[in-house]
Amino acid sequence: MGLELTVDGARPLAEALARLAESGAPASIVMIDGALVMPGAAPPPSWSDVRVKTAAGTFALKRRGDAVSVVAFGNADAAAQAMQARLADALRR
Repeated sequence: MGLELTVDGARPLAEALARLAESGAPASIVMIDGALVMPGAAPPPSWSDVRVKTAAGTFALKRRGDAVSVVAFGNADAAAQAMQARLADALRR
């Protein structure tokens, strides 16, 4: 189980990651739909489950329609929860 924040009408993942990097919190995709990817991999247009690595930990992004949920582990510390909120903010239009 994890802590989940959902953003309805989320912006494209590439845009969200660029916004996050511009704000000083770079993140990289490490897994797309269960497959490990090389560092710097761009998200495909269609995905349902992405793992994103940040300085505060790794987060799952789950896409359901036009909504994206940012999921942190249930034992996430304050830094991880703050990064989860930043990821969610970056996804908001």
